[in-house]
Amino acid sequence: MAAADRTGKKIQQALVRHWQDFEGEVSRLNGLASIKPNDGYRVFDYTDTDDHVANFQLNPFVVNIPERATDVTNDLFVVIKARLSIDRAHFDAEGKVRTLNFATQAAYFRLKGNVLNHVYGAHYDFAANEVGHPVFHGQMRSFIEFAEVIKGGPYGLEGAEVNDVVSGILKTVRLPSAQMDVFSFLLQLVADHLLSSDSSEDDKTRFRELLERSKDIQGLGAQMARLQVPPANFCYRAVHWYPPNP
Repeated sequence: MAAADRTGKKIQQALVRHWQDFEGEVSRLNGLASIKPNDGYRVFDYTDTDDHVANFQLNPFVVNIPERATDVTNDLFVVIKARLSIDRAHFDAEGKVRTLNFATQAAYFRLKGNVLNHVYGAHYDFAANEVGHPVFHGQMRSFIEFAEVIKGGPYGLEGAEVNDVVSGILKTVRLPSAQMDVFSFLLQLVADHLLSSDSSEDDKTRFRELLERSKDIQGLGAQMARLQVPPANFCYRAVHWYPPNP
């Protein structure tokens, strides 16, 4: 990897701080939950830059969580790999992290006995003006190879068998989505698996605070003029996600 310059290092520090917010809140919301590795500098690798963009590759990491907030076992393992491109000029001028591109891959495994069952996989992407591609979209697919990240981790699962129930799924369906960069995806994991209608007021407050801090990461929507004008900004149904003149 290339060495980061001063701005690149500051952006990396900002990303790692945001990562630490998530890592800390996950364990506070549920004592069974964890993110490994818990050192953001082992996850966020600066790759390269130009005058406008700082690029980061996120090494695979594992979120180990209960499947439901009320469960008493943490049998769900989610392996995440991602990349982020950050606007350097905007960071220098405003001190804020604004994404210019991203991709997120996620593989869910449910542990049953000594078997890691691959039960869901998807990648989330961005396409500004590709025919047939929603601006932000997800596609389901198998990431069975990500099981090796779990087996090589600190979970004592080196000898676990792996069963793929996602293989064979149709991979060409592009689901319009929110901007599911790695931090948006982590928010989804917290909401899906660490919160419920029975969550305490303290836990709900923690989540609201996490949502507020997450607003420090700015998305790409402002680059899409067609998303900024009526009727799109009063609607945001799927029709507005496709380029009108591809």
